[in-house]
Amino acid sequence: MPVILRKVTSPVDQDQIDLNKTFGELQELIINDQVVKNDNGHTEQLISQFNEPDHKWIASAFFNDRIIGAICVEEQTGQFKLSNFTVRKVTQDRGVGHRLLDLTLVEAKGKAVLLELTRDQNVLMKNWLNQYQAEFVSNTASTSLYKIVPSEHEQ
Repeated sequence: MPVILRKVTSPVDQDQIDLNKTFGELQELIINDQVVKNDNGHTEQLISQFNEPDHKWIASAFFNDRIIGAICVEEQTGQFKLSNFTVRKVTQDRGVGHRLLDLTLVEAKGKAVLLELTRDQNVLMKNWLNQYQAEFVSNTASTSLYKIVPSEHEQ
Protein backbone atom coordinates (compact mmCIF):
# COMPACT_ATOMS: atom_id res chain seq x y z
CA MET A 1 0.00 0.00 0.00
CA PRO A 2 1.76 3.23 -1.10
CA VAL A 3 1.79 5.60 1.84
CA ILE A 4 2.93 9.22 1.88
CA LEU A 5 4.09 10.93 5.08
CA ARG A 6 2.95 14.48 5.73
CA LYS A 7 3.50 16.71 8.71
CA VAL A 8 0.09 17.91 9.85
CA THR A 9 0.33 21.08 11.93
CA SER A 10 -2.81 22.96 10.91
CA PRO A 11 -5.36 20.35 9.87
CA VAL A 12 -7.91 21.33 7.25
CA ASP A 13 -11.49 20.14 7.78
CA GLN A 14 -10.98 16.72 6.13
CA ASP A 15 -7.72 16.16 8.02
CA GLN A 16 -9.50 16.97 11.28
CA ILE A 17 -12.23 14.42 10.47
CA ASP A 18 -9.66 11.77 9.51
CA LEU A 19 -7.51 12.40 12.60
CA ASN A 20 -10.56 12.20 14.87
CA LYS A 21 -11.45 8.83 13.31
CA THR A 22 -7.86 7.57 13.45
CA PHE A 23 -7.08 8.60 17.04
CA GLY A 24 -10.66 7.77 18.01
CA GLU A 25 -9.89 4.08 17.54
CA LEU A 26 -7.35 4.13 20.40
CA GLN A 27 -8.73 3.13 23.81
CA GLU A 28 -6.27 5.41 25.60
CA LEU A 29 -4.37 8.54 24.64
CA ILE A 30 -1.20 10.06 26.03
CA ILE A 31 -1.91 13.75 26.63
CA ASN A 32 0.53 15.97 28.55
CA ASP A 33 2.47 12.85 29.60
CA GLN A 34 -0.68 11.39 31.17
CA VAL A 35 -2.66 8.40 29.92
CA VAL A 36 -6.35 9.23 29.62
CA LYS A 37 -9.34 7.14 28.60
CA ASN A 38 -10.26 8.14 25.06
CA ASP A 39 -13.70 9.67 25.27
CA ASN A 40 -15.44 12.85 24.17
CA GLY A 41 -13.10 15.71 23.45
CA HIS A 42 -9.81 13.97 24.08
CA THR A 43 -8.94 13.41 20.41
CA GLU A 44 -9.49 17.09 19.64
CA GLN A 45 -7.44 18.07 22.69
CA LEU A 46 -4.62 15.81 21.48
CA ILE A 47 -4.73 17.17 17.93
CA SER A 48 -4.68 20.78 19.12
CA GLN A 49 -1.53 20.12 21.19
CA PHE A 50 0.46 19.00 18.16
CA ASN A 51 0.27 22.10 15.99
CA GLU A 52 3.67 23.73 16.48
CA PRO A 53 5.45 23.20 13.13
CA ASP A 54 8.97 23.44 14.57
CA HIS A 55 8.39 21.46 17.75
CA LYS A 56 5.20 19.36 17.83
CA TRP A 57 3.38 17.90 14.87
CA ILE A 58 1.47 14.84 13.72
CA ALA A 59 3.18 12.51 11.27
CA SER A 60 0.29 11.28 9.15
CA ALA A 61 0.17 8.40 6.70
CA PHE A 62 -1.84 9.44 3.65
CA PHE A 63 -3.35 7.10 1.09
CA ASN A 64 -5.65 8.53 -1.62
CA ASP A 65 -5.49 11.93 0.14
CA ARG A 66 -6.95 10.51 3.35
CA ILE A 67 -5.21 9.99 6.69
CA ILE A 68 -5.07 6.28 7.54
CA GLY A 69 -2.41 6.35 10.25
CA ALA A 70 -0.80 8.86 12.58
CA ILE A 71 1.78 9.34 15.29
CA CYS A 72 2.41 12.40 17.44
CA VAL A 73 5.95 13.78 17.19
CA GLU A 74 7.61 16.04 19.72
CA GLU A 75 11.03 17.23 18.65
CA GLN A 76 13.30 17.63 21.65
CA THR A 77 17.00 18.48 21.77
CA GLY A 78 18.74 15.65 19.96
CA GLN A 79 15.74 13.33 19.81
CA PHE A 80 12.19 12.72 18.60
CA LYS A 81 9.59 11.53 21.11
CA LEU A 82 6.74 9.63 19.47
CA SER A 83 3.38 8.79 21.04
CA ASN A 84 -0.19 7.85 20.21
CA PHE A 85 0.81 5.58 17.33
CA THR A 86 -2.24 4.35 15.44
CA VAL A 87 -3.42 2.95 12.11
CA ARG A 88 -7.08 2.82 11.11
CA LYS A 89 -8.47 -0.66 11.70
CA VAL A 90 -9.73 -0.93 8.11
CA THR A 91 -6.14 -0.56 6.82
CA GLN A 92 -4.24 -2.63 9.40
CA ASP A 93 -2.08 -5.61 8.37
CA ARG A 94 -1.06 -3.90 5.13
CA GLY A 95 2.26 -2.42 6.23
CA VAL A 96 0.91 1.09 6.89
CA GLY A 97 2.26 1.28 10.44
CA HIS A 98 5.63 -0.07 9.41
CA ARG A 99 5.88 2.47 6.58
CA LEU A 100 4.72 5.32 8.84
CA LEU A 101 7.45 4.54 11.36
CA ASP A 102 10.07 4.11 8.61
CA LEU A 103 9.23 7.53 7.16
CA THR A 104 9.23 9.12 10.62
CA LEU A 105 12.67 7.63 11.33
CA VAL A 106 13.93 9.13 8.07
CA GLU A 107 12.48 12.49 9.13
CA ALA A 108 14.39 12.19 12.44
CA LYS A 109 17.62 12.43 10.39
CA GLY A 110 19.72 10.31 12.70
CA LYS A 111 18.40 11.70 15.99
CA ALA A 112 17.53 9.24 18.72
CA VAL A 113 13.86 8.28 18.68
CA LEU A 114 11.84 7.51 21.79
CA LEU A 115 8.55 5.67 21.32
CA GLU A 116 6.05 5.83 24.17
CA LEU A 117 3.33 3.19 24.20
CA THR A 118 0.35 2.56 26.43
CA ARG A 119 0.08 -0.95 27.89
CA ASP A 120 -2.49 -1.95 25.23
CA GLN A 121 -0.20 -0.78 22.42
CA ASN A 122 2.83 -2.44 24.03
CA VAL A 123 1.21 -5.88 23.86
CA LEU A 124 0.08 -5.44 20.24
CA MET A 125 3.46 -4.17 19.04
CA LYS A 126 5.81 -6.69 20.67
CA ASN A 127 6.97 -8.34 17.40
CA TRP A 128 7.22 -5.00 15.69
CA LEU A 129 9.43 -3.60 18.46
CA ASN A 130 11.73 -6.62 18.10
CA GLN A 131 11.99 -6.01 14.36
CA TYR A 132 13.25 -2.47 15.00
CA GLN A 133 15.55 -3.72 17.77
CA ALA A 134 13.95 -1.21 20.10
CA GLU A 135 15.67 -0.91 23.46
CA PHE A 136 13.44 -0.87 26.53
CA VAL A 137 14.07 2.33 28.52
CA SER A 138 11.50 2.49 31.32
CA ASN A 139 7.98 1.80 32.55
CA THR A 140 5.47 3.97 34.33
CA ALA A 141 2.20 2.72 35.77
CA SER A 142 0.54 2.97 32.37
CA THR A 143 3.21 3.39 29.65
CA SER A 144 6.44 1.88 28.38
CA LEU A 145 9.22 3.83 26.73
CA TYR A 146 11.50 2.38 24.03
CA LYS A 147 14.49 3.82 22.23
CA ILE A 148 14.87 3.15 18.52
CA VAL A 149 18.29 3.72 17.03
CA PRO A 150 17.96 4.41 13.29
CA SER A 151 19.92 2.06 11.07
CA GLU A 152 22.47 3.44 8.62
CA HIS A 153 20.05 3.55 5.69
CA GLU A 154 17.63 5.72 7.67
CA GLN A 155 20.16 8.40 8.61
